[in-house]
Parts: sequence; C-alpha cells; structure tokens
Amino acid sequence: MSPPDILKLFVQCLHKVPDPRSKHGQSHSFPTLLALTLLGLIANCTNPTELQRWSKNHLTTLRSFLRFRYRSYRNKASEWCVPHALTFSRLFEKLSLEDLQQAFAEFVNVLLTDTAIVGAVDGKTAKQMKDEDGNPLLMLNIFAQQIKLHLASWSVDGDKTNEPGCLKKHLEELFTMYPCLKLLTGDAIFTQRPLLEAIQEYERDYLFQVKENQPKVLEKMKETFKDAPQQKPQPSGQ
Repeated sequence: MSPPDILKLFVQCLHKVPDPRSKHGQSHSFPTLLALTLLGLIANCTNPTELQRWSKNHLTTLRSFLRFRYRSYRNKASEWCVPHALTFSRLFEKLSLEDLQQAFAEFVNVLLTDTAIVGAVDGKTAKQMKDEDGNPLLMLNIFAQQIKLHLASWSVDGDKTNEPGCLKKHLEELFTMYPCLKLLTGDAIFTQRPLLEAIQEYERDYLFQVKENQPKVLEKMKETFKDAPQQKPQPSGQ
C-alpha cells in the first residue's frame, strides 16, 4: 500500500469516530481535526498551539488528503484556513478515548492483515498528566516493539501492584481490538496465575519473567523444565 493510500485509509477510519460537537458553528471537518491531532502528535506537537502552527506549516501537503475551509475576504486575498488552537482545545474536552482507540485499531488491523504481532506490557507514570487530586497518572501501556507501535493505554488508578489486575480487566477489549496480537510479554509483576489463566482463555500466549525474589515459583519452573531442550536466544534484530 502506497503512502497516499495509507493516509486515505487513515482518514476513512477516523470518519467512524462519533463527532461530539454541536451541529451549530462547525468550521472544520471532524475527521480533519482528528487526523491533524494524531499526525501532529507523531510530529511531537504536545499542545493545541503547536498543532495549529504545525498544520499551517504543512498545509500544502495536508490538503492533498484532508478537507480545509477556504475563506474569502473583502479587503485581502482569500486563503485556506487551519483550525485555531481553541478549536482543538474544545474538541479535546469532549473526545472519547475509547472511540479513538477503536478507530486506530481498525486502521492498524487493515495494515497488518495476517500478521502476528507481540505486545510488550509496561506500566509508566505519565509525568505531564495528572488526576483530579493533582497526582501523576500511572498508565498501563501495550507496545508492539518490533513495528514500533503503541497499541493501547489504560489508567491503573492506584498502586503499581494493580497493573496485573488492570491488564486482566482489559484483556477482552485488547484482543478484540487487535486479533493479530498473539503474544504478550512483561516483567515479573505480571507472573500471576489468575492473569495467565485469563490470557490462555483467549487462546493467546504469554512470556513473563520470574525473578529470584519469587523462590517458590522459580523452583517449580526449574523442576518443570529441567528436561526441556536448551536453546540460546537469537541475537537482537534477527
């Protein structure tokens, strides 16, 4: 699929996200606003003002696959207009994260048809996002590292030990969004029987670490796999 076709597919998927805005006073296409937002994030635009500036700087290229408003003036030349920073801000207050993730997942699944991918599970503190009490948000993230793609994120809403429970809660959502996701990997905190049994129920595989601070689990694994054939891992990148 050529880059122009990929961009057109991207916009088509965004058309399926419900528009939360009022029907009155709309100056810009909703899919255009979403596309500018997501493309701007890839370009490291972290706030509405940067999005407005980036959209204006790349307007010629963006117009090849997005719809912009053309404004006529009496006393100066007519021009194509990009959304104002306030337009982005008002939209972000109403957007549904779930709807956006569904549209993005549909886009990824079309690109990765018949491709099995591996998801790395990792909890990170979002330094630039805070909850209602002003505390940094702890987010559970799913990354497809081999293709350098972020798949999904959820707020853990509590102590770091809640990460396995958060993942278990969202397994159905995750595997429904990404049927091509066949293997999950993570550190030792995810090596818990209820979580691993839940993953098996969805007929997926898992690869989690077990550290020496879990001696009982480690000894049982050594006994179970003592006669298994040994094989060194392939070098990174192969």
